[in-house]
Amino acid sequence: MLKDFRDKLNSMIPAEAPSFHGKVKFYTAARLAEAPLSPGERRVCCVPFRTAAAYPFSFPFGRKVGLRGALELKFRALTGAGAALSMAAQVTERGASSTRGAAWFASRAEIEDYEKRLGDKAAFIPAPLAMLSETDGCGLVVWREGGCSCALWAEDYEPRLYRCFSDGECAPDEAVRWMRGYAQSAGGEIAAENVRIFDADGISPAELQRAGEATFAASPSIAALDFSNSGASAAERRESFFASAFSALRAVTAAGVFCLALSLLLLVQNVFMKDSFASAPSEIYSLALGEESRAPLTSVTRRLRAVSGGGVQLSFDGVLAGVAAAWKSAPDTMRLDALRYGIERTELEGRAQKTDDIQTLREALSKNGFSVRLGDVQQIPGGGMRFSLHLTEGGRAK
Repeated sequence: MLKDFRDKLNSMIPAEAPSFHGKVKFYTAARLAEAPLSPGERRVCCVPFRTAAAYPFSFPFGRKVGLRGALELKFRALTGAGAALSMAAQVTERGASSTRGAAWFASRAEIEDYEKRLGDKAAFIPAPLAMLSETDGCGLVVWREGGCSCALWAEDYEPRLYRCFSDGECAPDEAVRWMRGYAQSAGGEIAAENVRIFDADGISPAELQRAGEATFAASPSIAALDFSNSGASAAERRESFFASAFSALRAVTAAGVFCLALSLLLLVQNVFMKDSFASAPSEIYSLALGEESRAPLTSVTRRLRAVSGGGVQLSFDGVLAGVAAAWKSAPDTMRLDALRYGIERTELEGRAQKTDDIQTLREALSKNGFSVRLGDVQQIPGGGMRFSLHLTEGGRAK
């Protein structure tokens, strides 16, 4: 059960977000402002962020540590109190003991400006990210829109460098040369066949949709990314939830392990001491009264009754005295054929003319402290009947 709960939590983490193929609609900023919202539609807006930047990270911990807190500590110069930048984490790999990805930053003012223009019903991502599938996740994508060229160098869908060039600074081709030169100086390489340039005004909705769906399918970490303020708030709440959930899970697991260990200890104790438990009553009776008994509880009960005056002791003298006293009230026609004495039970066999005579004798025996149970009653040829009575101490008749 604990394992199922842990797996369910892990499946909700952004690095493992499911593919949204067929459920997401991709827009440029210009087209989103004019498009009506369809029921159930998840919108993703490809935004040419001018202030965005990506910083790769790698941490030696997994899901048990709050990622957002670790990133804020690492980039506290950018995310400190009153900072003008908003952070979004793209987690590309998250295991039991490692976490890697990229921390994206963008100006809060720029994000708020887009939200005022386009509303808060869409997720915002840097436009080149949606087109990474055109280079199979490795290479350079340049997106030109609104007087600037946004360039993204990525390897295996992980961003290595993002930079926006204004048209006054350089043309898209010059931006490509600058990015390739940077990659070479950083020990990487961007092959010419892995460079793609897109113009927001020239790309068709179908082409953008196809490329965006392919990117989301290939990289769940990009599918989970959202620069909007609502997305950042949701990510923060999600991170807080997982931190609390894993803390609770650890506490439940510890309590479960303790209960399991205690149960196993009791089980082992019962297995190895069951013989001692079974023989304990007889041993206690023998030590206390100096005699053996196969039924110590019955023997103790009999002794207590004798001491308290309830019933009679089934000693031979006591039985003879009790039977003799009761026999005085029996009719003269009754005959006693046998008396079989026993410590636990005494049996009488005799003859009587009618059942009322047997009942009279039974009542007389009961008054003399016996518990009486009627045994076999058989008709005798020529008249009368043979009967048997079983005598035990008072209160023990079955």
